[in-house]
Amino acid sequence: MNAGPVAAIPAPERTRAGAFVLVCLAYVGVTVGEQVLAPVLPGVSGDLGFDESRTGIAIGLLAGAIAVANLIGGAVLGRVGPKRLMFVAVTITTLGSVLAALAQSYWVLVAAQVLLGTGAGLYFPAGLRAVALVSGTGRRGFSMGLYGVAFSVGLALAALLGTFGSTAGWRSVFWASAGFGVVCMVGTATLRLDAPRVVAPFRFPLQAIIGLPTFIGAIGAVCQYGAMPYLALFAVDTWEISAGAAAALIAAGRIISIGAKVAAGASMDRFGAVNSARVTGLLLAATGLAWVLLPAMVVTYTAAAVFAGMISSLFPIANLVAVDRFGSDGPALGVYRSTQIAIGAIVGTMIGLLGATFGLRVTLAIAVTCPLLLVALRRPTEA
Repeated sequence: MNAGPVAAIPAPERTRAGAFVLVCLAYVGVTVGEQVLAPVLPGVSGDLGFDESRTGIAIGLLAGAIAVANLIGGAVLGRVGPKRLMFVAVTITTLGSVLAALAQSYWVLVAAQVLLGTGAGLYFPAGLRAVALVSGTGRRGFSMGLYGVAFSVGLALAALLGTFGSTAGWRSVFWASAGFGVVCMVGTATLRLDAPRVVAPFRFPLQAIIGLPTFIGAIGAVCQYGAMPYLALFAVDTWEISAGAAAALIAAGRIISIGAKVAAGASMDRFGAVNSARVTGLLLAATGLAWVLLPAMVVTYTAAAVFAGMISSLFPIANLVAVDRFGSDGPALGVYRSTQIAIGAIVGTMIGLLGATFGLRVTLAIAVTCPLLLVALRRPTEA
């Protein structure tokens, strides 16, 4: 149902650099908590004793918690304000990291993943609105790209922690995530964010569910929350490399993603969001298929790292389109993100379940071809 026009988010003439850094710092924190399991999955699954099908359930519940929390966060954003919601989000993330570090069973680990997903999901609509509030006039595209870099930094940090955890133990990774969460809590508490009270009707524009921003974001979610969590397991089982080497490969991809995000921000300002999405989709499909189908060699490892790096550049593209269309409509921003993450949750679960029967290579090959759908996008007349 269409909620009608929503007022644009007011922006200062100049970017408030200090506030912007704190918003990005918290985004790094919730991303580390959300993503830190994937690099250490070989060690966790071996220690707690679960297979690929249970891995799929854990991954699916993480993404599902993000999707549900996106809806809740969007619904309450205008009432509680972005700063308060951000603080709640990083607090829940910190608690989830502590629970994961203490987990002695599979289901406790799953409960921790649900908490980590909830923190990440609550943060998204608050952080997205905060970026618009502190970004200077005429700098929204670049600021959204840098905000996306914060996500990539979180991904890279999670992967680097995974390399550390391959020798120090996977629990140490979650303890490190919890410590960083405390830092983010302190930073968010000191943030000055003068946000006007915006209580949007709890109705969702149809575009927030099936429109262009959700479509672009959903392709990214299929790759990020569906295919990517299995990279370490695939590398260890199929390529027969060590868990530490697999985590290092993911870390390389996350570092690549930082440059990819900056390039995406500049590309959007120059060529438009749709053209940027098309090129990214083509590159993702090509490198993804090379990762999954080619035998183990340097070219294959490179393709996997580039695929891991390029995925997250889709999200600032989708986010900019969403902010342009939904403004400060919190419920619309929430359902936009929730829909795409729900799709990622379903795909992530199905890859695990089907992979246990047909093999990861087959199921992953199907998943990594979906970015080709972006190549067929047409420029919308209202954009």
